[in-house]
Amino acid sequence: MLSRVAESLYWMSRNIERAESLARIIDVAFNRTVDRLAAGSEPARRVWSSVLELAGGGDGDIPSFEGPSLANDAFTYGTFSTENRSSVISCIRIARSNALSVRAELTTEVWETINSMYLFVEAQSPRAIAREGPSSFLRKVRDGAQSFGGIVDATITHDDEWSFLQIGRFLERASMTTRILKTHDPADDSAPEWQRLLEMCCASEPFVRAQRLSSDPSEALAFLFLHRSFPRSVRFCTSEVEHALHRLSGTAMGSYSDEAERLTGRLQAMLDFVGLEEILDEGPAKFSARIGARLDAVGMAVQTSYFPRIPVA
Repeated sequence: MLSRVAESLYWMSRNIERAESLARIIDVAFNRTVDRLAAGSEPARRVWSSVLELAGGGDGDIPSFEGPSLANDAFTYGTFSTENRSSVISCIRIARSNALSVRAELTTEVWETINSMYLFVEAQSPRAIAREGPSSFLRKVRDGAQSFGGIVDATITHDDEWSFLQIGRFLERASMTTRILKTHDPADDSAPEWQRLLEMCCASEPFVRAQRLSSDPSEALAFLFLHRSFPRSVRFCTSEVEHALHRLSGTAMGSYSDEAERLTGRLQAMLDFVGLEEILDEGPAKFSARIGARLDAVGMAVQTSYFPRIPVA
């Protein structure tokens, strides 16, 4: 496959996944600050500060919002800010631009899903959605992005194109789960705090079903990092990326042919054998930062291996 096509598919998938994650994170923040926390309280400020951190894409250049308008400012920054390349509208614009560049590689159903999301978001504004409230808008974004994943799996041949879409989707998902866990307040180990993190990862009900006899909130940490079959755990996502990379290269599992496979295999092996006690000893924030750095390295290695920048003489 041409590297240009592969790169467009990869970034299209990453940006759709990021838009879905941000829509859910912001929706959870609104629900929890309205339903469970007093307006303007310190817990509410911490929730929205974490949203700003997640919505900023991890580049460190996050605006400083304070006061009674914090929630609205953070919402606008995370959804409609065109200066923020990680906002919902920016992600969907980037995804559509990439989809346009590889329109011939996409099925009609995939293209229509992306284009419909784009047209829907472009027709909205903070003022326009104020009547129905933000949840209606955010859930439509989330539902559209989740439909994209299902339509991709159901209509695109599972060959190289699909593998690059999988790498983009699951690498972004693992990175976002790790970043969400990094925002955990170490001074607050209460069940409500862990419930917030689970909801941001769409994991509240799966966690309850998997841990029926557990009353330890820290088990949520193990679930989000290490669960073998939950589709948003870091371990599951890393495994999907590893399998996709090996499908592309044809290299047997357990070996590697490039840096992307080596780094992914090393990370997967670590997640296969690390225990909750080790994570707690290191500290969830430090462990999350370490895993996040490794995921970033995998992303850079994928780009170097498959999307080389060839200088023009």
